[in-house]
Amino acid sequence: MKNKRIFGGLALALAGMTALAACSSSGSSSSTPSSSSSAASVKSGGTFTYALDQDMAGFNILNLNDDEFVLQEVLNQVWPQVYITTNTLNEQLDTNYVTSATVTSKNPQTVVYQINPKATWSDGVPFNAQDFIYNWQAQSGNPKFTDVGGKAFEPATTAGYSLIKSVTSSNGGKTATVVFSSPFGDWKSLFGPMIPAHIAEKVGFNNGFQTFNAAVKVSGGPFEIQSYTQGQDIVEVRNSKWWGTPAPLDKLVFRIFADDNQIPPALQNSEVNGANPAQASLQFKDAIASVPNLTTSIIPGLEFQHMDFNQANPYLAKLDVRQAIAYGTNRADMVNRIVGPITASVKPLNNRIFMPNQPQYTDTSGGLGDFDPAKAKQLLQASGMTMGSDGYFHPSSGPEAGKDLTFSISTTSGEPVRSEIEQLFQSYMKNVGIKINIQNYSPNTLFGTVGPKSEFDIIEFAWVSTPFPSGNISIYCSYTNSNLCGQNWDHYANPQLDKLLNQAAGTLDSTAAATLYNQADALLWKDMVTLPLFQQPQLYTWNNTYGNVLPNPSNNGLTWNAQTWGLKAT
Repeated sequence: MKNKRIFGGLALALAGMTALAACSSSGSSSSTPSSSSSAASVKSGGTFTYALDQDMAGFNILNLNDDEFVLQEVLNQVWPQVYITTNTLNEQLDTNYVTSATVTSKNPQTVVYQINPKATWSDGVPFNAQDFIYNWQAQSGNPKFTDVGGKAFEPATTAGYSLIKSVTSSNGGKTATVVFSSPFGDWKSLFGPMIPAHIAEKVGFNNGFQTFNAAVKVSGGPFEIQSYTQGQDIVEVRNSKWWGTPAPLDKLVFRIFADDNQIPPALQNSEVNGANPAQASLQFKDAIASVPNLTTSIIPGLEFQHMDFNQANPYLAKLDVRQAIAYGTNRADMVNRIVGPITASVKPLNNRIFMPNQPQYTDTSGGLGDFDPAKAKQLLQASGMTMGSDGYFHPSSGPEAGKDLTFSISTTSGEPVRSEIEQLFQSYMKNVGIKINIQNYSPNTLFGTVGPKSEFDIIEFAWVSTPFPSGNISIYCSYTNSNLCGQNWDHYANPQLDKLLNQAAGTLDSTAAATLYNQADALLWKDMVTLPLFQQPQLYTWNNTYGNVLPNPSNNGLTWNAQTWGLKAT
């Protein structure tokens, strides 16, 4: 995701967002309108060019290495989603694909999907139950299902899919019946987006969509990808086989930029018509303030900045050391410096599962995220380290015995906000006796190699999600279960946490499920698996000559309803 990783998931429909701040260069304020707002009158034709702040690692959003926010923005209008998370964070059935989705039994939990008889992939193959069957198998984590060549599937998440017992076809392939082996409360999160089964079965789930080829051009949405030039742009045009309401726009063009700083001049010169930069910063906001005809909205997102600790490192494997880093990090100062100039509403984040604008949010930190440098030093001493004459602690054993305790921190290069986070962190750690080296990478390298292969000490980036908390399972469940926990890059394992997460996912009562998820997060604090920093405000900006643009703070992003965008008729 635009220098952000997606975790999939499910959850209960949430209340609408409250705007943190909003501004418009045209002089009027703007907050996010609800999805029920009356549509603007737009005319047919035209192109909307949208800024992306990184290139794609691949084109299969369901694959472990490709689940980036920028790809979700690209695929919103290409691959089917049974349920769409709207801008008000409600789940809406997309009847272009499925005319109904009905829970017909609770024991065993059974969901019956009636597929729209008009639904057809752009190559003429009907969208049918086989798509449901394949998408389940590829993401189930069950080793009996394999990719082309007998290789294990590499899904980004198995949440929910691992709990499905069977998916069967009937009614000539237009009815898919899903039976669960155990209950799954977030079932509406499943089957979206969906890879074209008849293509993936031939070219492969893992590798068939990693480069731009004929497979990538097959669409099941209002638009199809016409062309891709690496590092430059992706062009989508109307899908001529689309059976639903035709999109007003002729084209959606995604222009790729190396970093956010290049986007404001492109907006000024009308090279792009809209953007959602990786980080909402005062620098970016000020840079676009004088651009005419822009509407800009800043709202809280389902996204947060955080630091991961790789427990394969012998020192980060020690709880005292991880907790010392947390106590030594002045998160309040970080928030004041980085987010404060944009909005005063954001505070240090004390939950990984829920964001402050969600009703399930509660402070689960137990004080473990408090700033206490004296305690940080005490913990380092308790771990067997002694302070050296140079002001850094020296381990008594291991590869750095008698040397400065040193860790590297890595994030995506070319991001001012992330760079400031690292520099502040480096100074905080120096004050408590830990040396920090900064080693950054391109987004594709960080998310394609460094993260998945755990080639880091500390890594900083943002998770962005749907409202479904079960999507967290693949991040925090024990890394030893590689089939189900592929997004756990930190070599963390705790059977107690696995039990809590699985119990929460299997709880159909939303209130009870939220309690269990919050208990799980409290345990993540005690184990100091990751350190949440702050909820990331989302800055959306677009040329106001276009209508029906509705910011969406979930993992769907701004392009979630691009099939309705168009140049205003008046």
